[in-house]
Formats: sequence, structure tokens, C-alpha cells
Amino acid sequence: MMRNLLGRGTARAALVLWTLLAVVPFVLILLLSVRSNADIYLNGLGITGKILPGNYARAWQGSAGTAGLTSYFSNSLIAAVTALVFNLGAGVTAAYFATHLSDRSRIWFTRLFVSSTVLPIVLMIVPYYQAFNAFGLLNMPVVIGIAYGALALPTTVLIMHSFFVDFPVELLEAAALDGTGAWRTYVRIVLPLAKGAVTAVAMLTLVFVWGETQLGVVLLQSGESQTVPVGLLSFQGQYTTDQGALFAGLSLASIPIILLYLVFHKNVTKGIALGGVFK
Repeated sequence: MMRNLLGRGTARAALVLWTLLAVVPFVLILLLSVRSNADIYLNGLGITGKILPGNYARAWQGSAGTAGLTSYFSNSLIAAVTALVFNLGAGVTAAYFATHLSDRSRIWFTRLFVSSTVLPIVLMIVPYYQAFNAFGLLNMPVVIGIAYGALALPTTVLIMHSFFVDFPVELLEAAALDGTGAWRTYVRIVLPLAKGAVTAVAMLTLVFVWGETQLGVVLLQSGESQTVPVGLLSFQGQYTTDQGALFAGLSLASIPIILLYLVFHKNVTKGIALGGVFK
């Protein structure tokens, strides 16, 4: 009895600690977002100092010579939607039809995407820039959205492939007996039943696209084309940084992802659990 109580207490303490590790940084960002530069330098936690809500107005309007968060949010939305359409359209479809391959071909298919996950983005920055520059595709949020969707393909394919491996074969056989073709079965039967896993990989892709900076700094050089994380870098000058507006911008940039996760968190956790085991 005591052992069970101790086990439950330890588990709850671990969950509380994990929650604090996730919540405390965001609370500190909120505190720093309403402080002046002087207060932030005097107290790095933002606990003391005068409250300056005008930091949010400066963050939304942007620093001098920049487009502001209105433009940054629009560009991030364009890049995110493009990445999701490309990533889910190609990744989920490839993961499903790969389960119909022979065992040998399916193993090589999964190995290809597993090997792709170990390639860091920093190694691809120069090739991406050379290709985008050669075809005149710099400063285009739609095009960089396609690049983001391609970079997130390995994760999508591996999670969805693990999900589809255990998909009920009886449903597919019943559809085939009714004369339903492979594509129609996929669209009308498989996808509706896989919405939990699809939502999970969509959220993972969205989080990656919304926060990616390394590639965006190189491929989105004009202020009018920059996404939120790239545009926020404009608050950092060579000699000074508007710390309060920067943290205010970080707070505003976090809101869409947090709201989406609160709405779809059950689908995300369930989808990861169903497709998270590599087979």
C-alpha cells in the first residue's frame, strides 16, 4: 500500500515538475514583455519594474524600417498552410501506399526516411540558397513553405507509416469486394479513420514551420517577406536591442500555437501514441 502511494506521489511530483518546466519560461517571457530595457537589465526575471503595455504596440508595428507583426503573421500563415498541404498530401499518401509494398521494399522505404532525420538543416542552408537564388525564388513565403514541408516529410512519413501498418485489413478487403478502387478507399475510408494521427503530424509540422529561423534568415531577406521568427530578429540592432518589444513579439507569436494545441491536444497525444512505434 505504501509502495503504491509512494509511486503515485513520485509520478505526480514528476508531472508537476514537468509542467513547471514548460510553463515557467512562458510566464517569464510575459513578465519581460512589459518591462523597459533598463528594468530587464536590472532584473533579468522581469519580476520588478514599471509595467509598459506599449511594448506590444511597438512589437505589432515593428521597429523602424521593418514591416511589423501584421506582415510577419501573414507570411507565416502562408508558409504554414503551404507546408501543411505539401507535407500532408505527399507524406500521408506515401506512408499509406508504402504499406502495400513488399516487405523488402517497405524496409528500404522506411530506412530512407530514417536516414533523412539525422541530416541537420544547417548543412542544407547553402544548397537551398544556391537553388532558390538560381531560380529567382528568394523572398517568397509560398516557396519556403514547400521547402519546410519537404524538411518535415521524414517525421510525417515515419509516424503515419507506423499507424497504417496496423490499419484493419478487413476494412480494406471489404472495400475491395465492393469494387472500391485503391484511391477511393484511401480518401473515403482510410483518411477519415486516420484523422487523429494526421492531426498529430500536422501539429508537429506546424510547430516546426512557425518557429524555424535558420533557413528563413537566408531565404527571406526582404522585410515584406519575412515570417514571425525571422522578423523578430529585426528588434536586435548592432548596438542596441529593444528587449521589451522583442519579448512582447515572442508572446504574441506563441499565442496561435498554444491555442491550436489546446484545441487539438487530445488528437495529438492519441495520434502520437498510435503511430509513435516504429515498425
